Amino acid sequence: MSGCNSIATELQDKCEKADHVLYPIHIESDVYHKEDPQTLIEWFREFVQEYLEVPFYSCTFYFSGNRSIHVHVPRFLSGEDHRKRLKELAEDFCEETDAELDCGLYSRKRLFRLPGVEHKKSTLPKVEIEPEWGHDKIISKASTEEIEVPDTYADVLQRIFVSQEELLVNAPELSADDSLHLFRILDSDKTVLDLSSDDQEIEPPLIERDQYPAKSEDILKWLQYNAKEFSPYANADGNPRSVAAVKMKGGAFARKDKRSGAAMIPAYFYGAISCDDQFTKEQKHAPLQLSKRDYQKWDYEVGEHVVIIGGRSRNSRIMCVDSWTATVVGHALTGESASREAALDYLVNEGHDIGKESSSEPASTGRWESTQSSTTHIQNTEAAALQRQAEKEGIETLSHKERFRVACRLLQLGWEPAWEWFKQQFGANFKPDLTGRYFLDIINRYPEDYTHVELPRS
Repeated sequence: MSGCNSIATELQDKCEKADHVLYPIHIESDVYHKEDPQTLIEWFREFVQEYLEVPFYSCTFYFSGNRSIHVHVPRFLSGEDHRKRLKELAEDFCEETDAELDCGLYSRKRLFRLPGVEHKKSTLPKVEIEPEWGHDKIISKASTEEIEVPDTYADVLQRIFVSQEELLVNAPELSADDSLHLFRILDSDKTVLDLSSDDQEIEPPLIERDQYPAKSEDILKWLQYNAKEFSPYANADGNPRSVAAVKMKGGAFARKDKRSGAAMIPAYFYGAISCDDQFTKEQKHAPLQLSKRDYQKWDYEVGEHVVIIGGRSRNSRIMCVDSWTATVVGHALTGESASREAALDYLVNEGHDIGKESSSEPASTGRWESTQSSTTHIQNTEAAALQRQAEKEGIETLSHKERFRVACRLLQLGWEPAWEWFKQQFGANFKPDLTGRYFLDIINRYPEDYTHVELPRS
C-alpha cells in the first residue's frame, strides 16, 4: 500500500536509531565484463588486506549472475559511523589505484542478492566461485549447477563465518531454532571491525588553509602542506615501482577530510616518478603521502634526506641518504632523460638495498668497487676487455656495472675522450644529461684520481 513501509524497514530504522546495527561487509565491482576476473581479484585483495587488514583467504567469493563479482568478508561493522567510514575507504582506494569498486554498495538499506537468486537480465544465479577461476569456468558453474537459495540471510552469514574457526568462541553446534545462534558463537572482538581506531590519525596543521599566501616568504612552507601530494602507491598495478628523493621539511600531518586522514610529510622533492610515469615532482615543495605501513616505520627527522621506493604492496623500501645521493637520485628522475632505472642503479652502486624488483644486481653484492680506488678499476684488465667487448658486440651487451668500470677507465684519459666513446657506442640512444651525471658521480666519488680531468663549461 502507498505510504506504508515494510516491517523490515521499520525494524531497521528503530535499530539504527538505537545504534544497534551490525553491517556485514561486502565488496563488489560491476566491471566483470570489462575487466578480466583476476584484475578484480587483485583489487579486492589489496583493499581487503591493506585497507581493512583482514586476511584475504578468509573471504568468500560469488559471481552475481550478470556483471559483478561479490566478496563477502567475514567481519561486521557496528553503527552508522563505521558504515560511512567504509565508504570513504573504498572511495579513497579507487581514487588512488584506479580500481572500480561499487562504492554505492555502502548506502543505508542497500539490497544485496542472496546466493542462488537469479539475475533478472541474464537469468543466471548468484554462485560461489574460487578467486583463481577464469571467465569460462565461472559461467559454466552458473549455467549448469542448481543452487539452493537459502531461507534467510542469516543462513548466508552462517556459511561465511562458521567456517572461520579462529573467529569462534564456542563449538558451532548449529541450532535452527535459535535466530541469534551465530552471534552466540562468534568472538565479537575478532569479528566486529573497528575502522575508527586509526593509530595514525593526525590533526591537520594550522598552516592548512585554502588561501594562497600573500607574503612570498610564506609560499614555500604553504606548498609543503597544500600542494598536490605525491603518492608512491598510485596506479601501481602492473607498473614498475615509484621512486622519490626528498628532504623532510616538517613533521607528519593529515589533511582534513582528504585521503581518509592518511599521513603526509611536508617535503622538498629533488625528483620523483610515480609507478605509471604519469606523475612527477621536480625541485618542488609538496607533501609526500604515506601508507599506514610506511607511516608506522617512518623514523626520520626534519632536515634528513630520504629516498622512498613504493609500489602496490604499500610497504615501501625507505632509506636515509646524504644530500649528494638525494641530489643525484633526484636528477636521474627529472628532465627529458628521466630514468627510474638509472636512479635505482645509482642507489645499488652506493650500497643501498633497493629490494626485489630492481633490474640491478642486489645490494648484497656490496658497493661497486667502492672499497677500491678508481686506479685499481683502470689497471684491471677486465675493464679494457669490457671496452673491447662493447666495441665489437655492442654496448648493450654490458651490464650497468660493467659500463661503470669502462667509464672509470676512460675518464683517466679525460672528459672528452670518455664522452666521445660513449656517444659513439650508444649512437641515436646516447643521453647527454644522463652520461654527464654519471661522469660527475665518478669524479666526485674518487676526486684524487681525476684531478686532471677538465669539466665542460656548459
